[in-house]
Amino acid sequence: MKKHLSLLLLLIFAGKAGYCQLKDIDKIQKQLPLITDSIKYVDALNRLGMLMYERNIDNSFYYAKLARAISTRLKYKQGEADALNVIGIVYDLRGNLQLSLRYYNDAFNHYVVLRDSANIVQTLMNIALVFNERKEDKKAIDALKQALARGAGLKKDSIISLLYCNYLLLYPDSVSENLARIYLDRARRIATKYKDERVLLVTDQVQANIYLKNGKRKQGIIQLQKAAAEGIALDVNYVTLDILKSLGDLFILTDSTKAIYYYKQGLAISELKGYHFYGKVFGKSLYNIYKQDNLREAQRYSSKLLELYEAEEVFNNTSGLDYIDYAIKDQQIEALTTRAENRYTLMLVFGFLLLLTGLSVGIFYRLYRLKRRHNETLEELNRTVQLRNQKLEVDHEFNNRLVSILAHDFRQPLGSLKTLATVLKDADAFTHEELMMLVETMERSSDIALEIFENILQWIKQQLSGFSYSPVALPLRELIDEALQPFAIIARENKITLINNVDSNIHIDADKELVQFIHRNFIHNAIKFSPENSCITITGFGAPDEVTVCVQDEGKGISPEKLPGIFNFKIDMKYSSEKEKGAGVALMICSDFIDKMNGRIWVENNKGKGASFCYALPVIQKSSKRTISNTPVAANALPDL
Repeated sequence: MKKHLSLLLLLIFAGKAGYCQLKDIDKIQKQLPLITDSIKYVDALNRLGMLMYERNIDNSFYYAKLARAISTRLKYKQGEADALNVIGIVYDLRGNLQLSLRYYNDAFNHYVVLRDSANIVQTLMNIALVFNERKEDKKAIDALKQALARGAGLKKDSIISLLYCNYLLLYPDSVSENLARIYLDRARRIATKYKDERVLLVTDQVQANIYLKNGKRKQGIIQLQKAAAEGIALDVNYVTLDILKSLGDLFILTDSTKAIYYYKQGLAISELKGYHFYGKVFGKSLYNIYKQDNLREAQRYSSKLLELYEAEEVFNNTSGLDYIDYAIKDQQIEALTTRAENRYTLMLVFGFLLLLTGLSVGIFYRLYRLKRRHNETLEELNRTVQLRNQKLEVDHEFNNRLVSILAHDFRQPLGSLKTLATVLKDADAFTHEELMMLVETMERSSDIALEIFENILQWIKQQLSGFSYSPVALPLRELIDEALQPFAIIARENKITLINNVDSNIHIDADKELVQFIHRNFIHNAIKFSPENSCITITGFGAPDEVTVCVQDEGKGISPEKLPGIFNFKIDMKYSSEKEKGAGVALMICSDFIDKMNGRIWVENNKGKGASFCYALPVIQKSSKRTISNTPVAANALPDL
């Protein structure tokens, strides 16, 4: 069996930390107590473990376990991986291939995480060597091919030389002669570049095997003997043992004495260095030679073998428990790590959800505020539109009222002027006194028209600037006399008597322009619907809280179905004549004016004939100088003009 694991591991260590001769072990041991940096201390322990197996495998195991314990505590993954690698070597040399494979595999996984390409290649090669020892050739070849593929791109290619050698030693038949020479030349060139005497020694062993394979027995044996001598001189015991085993196997059939010599030499080195695996190999070989003709020697070697197997069993049991403890601790650490990662992930998830919830609440709150603000804006716009609509309605009503006011208040004085102008066309029919009287009448009518026009202008100004009701105490009888003046001529022409039956002591609290418009409108409507030879009477009543004014005519009255809506702007009235239509618009304006002055307005048919249009205004303030009469007092009719 070809065992080249030690060379592989030794070269891997050399590739990582530089080539170290065995004499450096003493130097490293002296420097070890002086190292204060924990990481460097672990690296030094692993170097000692790697180098020490050539002298004492138990010391190598001690240093590796110590390095692993410190690395685990420090969470130094590189140091832990190197320690697992050395422990794998120890179990391999002790012959426990199962544990060796486990530790190699753990080291390989650590190196993969660390992306340590060189050590990935060497652990793959180590695993291939174990598979070879377990007779699992397919797995061994696959592992070697993976190692070759990964090693193709390595910048520091010292490991590749040993990989070529092991491939050629373990599976020479799987490589053609030409390819074998190429691999061997590359291995020698790389080993020479790094001055690696161990690998050069292995290349000599590979060359010897090539001689033997090609039938050059003598040259092969000489090459092996030379390599064995150099190995013993260099104290490279593990390589030397494999060469001594090959020499013994070559002489077993032709010269048993030489075979026994090489086997005993190998057994002595194995016992000295504690290599149980090779101790069993050489012990079995010697036992098989002596059991045929020297039972005493055979018994001696059988006893040695028994001791080796017992020691191996004790070591395997102990090491098995050690690996189980290591695996359990690893599982515990992994479980704690996983738990911590899960908690961290859970915290991240909860944090993200909390953040998402906060953002969602913020967004919803913002949307709610925007919606509320939007609704408030819409409501404000609706109110603005409503106010504008109301203003438009008011403006529209104002225009209508203005037209009605102009039509009603200017018609009478202008009509009187037209009548007088017509009369004046026949000036010769009148005396000078009569003409002067007509001119005076025209002058009075003009004055009245101008006064009405001025009053209307003032009222329009009030409306346009915003109406503000400021009532003042006004003598009611004088207001009625003033309102009757424009209608004197038309009343005379229609043979209608106008009677002001208001006590001169009655005062009314009102806006003059508004109340005079009402008076003129009531009087005008009464004249319009009064027959000839009839009377129109204006009366006033005083009370503690209000003053009432009524204009009574002797016409045909108002139909009962029209009474409820005569002052209502909203009711679509149907009029039987243009007279009724004009009167209806004016009455609606009168109703609006009374509302502005906080009063009441109504109409009722008289018991006899005709109708009475009335309004009442509240008394705002009382004066001790005036007396309000509750009984109407008769007044003289207007003088004929």
